[in-house]
Amino acid sequence: MTTLVDHSTNRGAGHLPLPNPGLLVPVVTPLLPSGEPDLASFDRLLAFGIDAGVDGFLVLGSSGEAVALSADERYQVAARARAHCGGRAHLMFGVVAHGTKDAGADAVRLDGIGPDSLLVTAPGGFAMSQREIAGHFRAIAARVDTPVVAYEVPTRVGVSLSAELIAELGGDGTIIGVKDSSGDLVRGRAVSEATRHLPGFVRYTGCEQCIDGAVLGGYDGAIAGLANVFPEFHVELVRRLAAGDWGGASAVQGMIMRLLDLYFHPLEYASFSAQFFAVVKEALVQRGVIAHATTSPPLIQSDESVRAHVTKILRLGEELAAQLDHRPVAAAPRP
Repeated sequence: MTTLVDHSTNRGAGHLPLPNPGLLVPVVTPLLPSGEPDLASFDRLLAFGIDAGVDGFLVLGSSGEAVALSADERYQVAARARAHCGGRAHLMFGVVAHGTKDAGADAVRLDGIGPDSLLVTAPGGFAMSQREIAGHFRAIAARVDTPVVAYEVPTRVGVSLSAELIAELGGDGTIIGVKDSSGDLVRGRAVSEATRHLPGFVRYTGCEQCIDGAVLGGYDGAIAGLANVFPEFHVELVRRLAAGDWGGASAVQGMIMRLLDLYFHPLEYASFSAQFFAVVKEALVQRGVIAHATTSPPLIQSDESVRAHVTKILRLGEELAAQLDHRPVAAAPRP
């Protein structure tokens, strides 16, 4: 008989538990015009999120341009996050190396800083089997004291984690949760059903268009990129979801859908990633949070059209924020 690990208590000394329900911000990494991390702006960005009421941060995730930073820069940014908000918010550090050896070494280095969790992807480069992927996660988890969260992101690594594998790794304590950025609600429901028997196991969605739907289907919260810019909407959304106010949550989700237009402004010759970083950083500059909208070379930098687009969306954000209803909501069960 398999013994299930209770993830609500198996956290390791000194680690804040994954918030459940919860909202984590996959923070961008502010850069100086030279391309080096702008740590003063990073402090303000973390404070901006904490003041808005977010539960924690994913540092060095896809939104943090982690793959474009050097190993030393990643360490510098992670250490700054720990120094600034360790103990005040859950800190999840992304492990960006793909091969098991490099990912293990990266995880060990980040583990030494003292995060609350580590986000690990399947290995990239080879289309590995589910059994091989399981070996990858177990090898990394065995080297660190920090709890590991599986990152389901097939668009970046070329392979998906099956619901059965996630349940297996959760059941034996290799992972304590999952961040699912597949955007597949059907598959997400399968993950919910496969893991609902695991005590304390936490499921986050990275699909910003349907946070309410994912939570209704068994997820516990979100790691949402737009919360870099508009955390007040996501905090309100999670509050209503936690209270079972599904109608109110749907209304806030609708506002977030309108604000997601921020992402979709063409930047000539740019990839979607460059577009995302340009608009989000420009929005944070205009909100007075960070100093520069610089992105990592060779990504295309922001231009005047991006600045005008961001100004328009921020104006929309102000109008929608005035419509948010922050009155207490009586808790109700999920329908």
